[in-house]
Amino acid sequence: MSNSKGNSVPVSDAVSTIILRNHVVYESLKLKIVNYHALASRISVDVEELTGRKANIETVVAAIKRFSDRLSESKMEEMPAVLRGAKLNLAGGVVDTTIGAKGAEAHRVIEAILKLASKLSGTPDIFQLPNSVRVISEEEDALLLEALLAKKHPLSMKKSVAKITVRMPPNAKEVPGIVSLITELLYRNGVNILYGFLSYEDIVMIMREEDGPKAFQVLSEET
Repeated sequence: MSNSKGNSVPVSDAVSTIILRNHVVYESLKLKIVNYHALASRISVDVEELTGRKANIETVVAAIKRFSDRLSESKMEEMPAVLRGAKLNLAGGVVDTTIGAKGAEAHRVIEAILKLASKLSGTPDIFQLPNSVRVISEEEDALLLEALLAKKHPLSMKKSVAKITVRMPPNAKEVPGIVSLITELLYRNGVNILYGFLSYEDIVMIMREEDGPKAFQVLSEET
């Protein structure tokens, strides 16, 4: 999978991801003791980071309420049907490279990476965020990117992470909250997702390398 992916993350999926990263908020929602407007104000910056656009508080509130309403055991029973037909891929030992750039500069960074494609040993995932370009690649390719871009842009590399790609079947877009179902399944099995990139076709999740095999096994058992 190799191409630039702009932010097409729905607010509902961004909210689900943020909540599932925070155990206290998650449990409080299950107990129905959270003020939705207060929580929406607190996470609005994170929502904007994931979606790449200004967050409307009322929209965030609605997404939080929908997430809270879905917190029941019956929803997890839908997981096998939702994931049936999904294709899973696990890549270990990859590098997460973050290049500081936004606007037109980010487009130039992506163009420079794509021009380097013939020299790369693998096919990186490229994601454009509001203030950076994130590249998930093999280590030798990350070093090439560092040599190309580090002198012109702030650049950081996180080595030895794992990447799981879930390629969803065509009918997945008809199932609301599918990302929250997947992330909750991993959460219940003790897998911590560092962050994810979401679309109706692919869900890409980055995690610690040691969590990769367990996450892959958990998801494989449900497909």
